[in-house]
Amino acid sequence: MFYISDFYNVNKGQFEPFKNERGKLPSFSICIRPLVNKKINHLTERQQLGDYTFYEETSEGVWFSFCGSYLCLNKNMKQADVYLSKNLRFDGQYETSNLIMQAFMYRLVDMGNFMIHSAATVFENQGILFCGQSGAGKSTQANLWKKHLKTKIINYDKPCIINDNGTFYAHGSPWSGKEELYLNEFVPLKAIVFVRQANENRVVKLSPAQACAHIYLHNYVYPITNKIEEKYASAINEVVKKIPVYELYCDISENAVEVLYNELFQQSSYEEYKKELIVKYKVKDNFLMNKIADEYVVIPRGTEALDFNATVVFNESGAFLWDLLQDFKDIDNLADALAQKYDISIKVAQDDCVEFIKKMQNNKLLDVIE
Repeated sequence: MFYISDFYNVNKGQFEPFKNERGKLPSFSICIRPLVNKKINHLTERQQLGDYTFYEETSEGVWFSFCGSYLCLNKNMKQADVYLSKNLRFDGQYETSNLIMQAFMYRLVDMGNFMIHSAATVFENQGILFCGQSGAGKSTQANLWKKHLKTKIINYDKPCIINDNGTFYAHGSPWSGKEELYLNEFVPLKAIVFVRQANENRVVKLSPAQACAHIYLHNYVYPITNKIEEKYASAINEVVKKIPVYELYCDISENAVEVLYNELFQQSSYEEYKKELIVKYKVKDNFLMNKIADEYVVIPRGTEALDFNATVVFNESGAFLWDLLQDFKDIDNLADALAQKYDISIKVAQDDCVEFIKKMQNNKLLDVIE
């Protein structure tokens, strides 16, 4: 999908996953060249935004610059030429990546799509985009879903929304912020969620007009042409017609996950779903435990004996848990039984069981199901 003429000035890991057609992003070609002054002496400045400068359109296409290096995006938005300055402020990779990102953002808009400042998490093959300004907590909420609901994250900063014949997808991109998670993957888009820090957790569904305003506010696209301005507005309008957009007022607790889950998936409660996520453990069939004096030692048998070279010894309570794990059990099952057996608190029993399971897993003695 991405063709780059010279990988010397780019992060190969950043663009390499996007060189093929696995995903749904439009094709794009970039040529990297040294800057020659005669290439830019005909440009007329239009507006400066931070380190970016935008110029009036020329017969070659649309020009903009970043930190002294330049890019020309041709009129069909399919190809860009990067002109790197000899006096780089950074290392060349940073300038090149930012210029390509700007150009590709317009390529997306021209195709009826757009990049959105968000963290993209995947839950049961559906995408949830956590949006917000830097520091709002979008990555934090995505990571909370990863922790509590075993979700996958495909991009932490600049995923894309792709409209494929009226079906919308959350899609990874070569730009993912400091986490550098460059995945060429996509899933159907379930919801867009704008994160607001608060002391209590609640969700507000936005009207289509409010949703449009929020997306515009957080994803500014400079209107390099009238056509781009019209297509960007149209792309956002199409999204909010079909995809629900919310504001999540939240802290950083599991309750924030629960409140949003219950809003998005009203056919089942968070508690019901979490019960299905419980991890259960069982001792692998090819291991036995033998008692020697007052201790219990793990003995491999069959083919396991060829690769097993650890010495695993337990006390009486460990042997008790071992016996329970001849069938699949979760931590709560084990802790309840241990607390009753040795008349200890549930908290102490749970801590002991977690430590026991960790030791067993480190020695690859358990089968696991979720």
